[in-house]
Amino acid sequence: MTAKKNYLQDFMNELKSDSAASIHVSLRCKIIKDNGDHTFNVQPLALYDNGIKRPPILYVPATYIPIKAKYHDNLESQSEGSFFYAEISLNYQVGDVVVILFDDRDVTNLKGSATYSLQSSRTHDINDGVIIGKIYDGE
Repeated sequence: MTAKKNYLQDFMNELKSDSAASIHVSLRCKIIKDNGDHTFNVQPLALYDNGIKRPPILYVPATYIPIKAKYHDNLESQSEGSFFYAEISLNYQVGDVVVILFDDRDVTNLKGSATYSLQSSRTHDINDGVIIGKIYDGE
């Protein structure tokens, strides 16, 4: 006796796989352009299943670690509480491999630290990404 094919189960497995493939969580990319406004254009490194390159993701902002460095040139000549501060800036460059994280919700209306209304019901969308760091490449 031959086993019956469970078409409903096959359909549900395919639907689950397709749904999971459309959810963006994070992606490794290479920076292809510095837009000069603390955003970057990036090229995803992972190819589609058919071997075709994914399209670039444009104007992706980058996070940074806020560090304030204090130092004295001459401890004896400085009054209490008088410090010089070193400025630390982003060090993302074209060719760097970075990790992009995708927000849970649409960030189209996000401006600074203000609360914002959602423009759409989209979730985990490739248009809502942010660079969260560089991947060490051993060089």
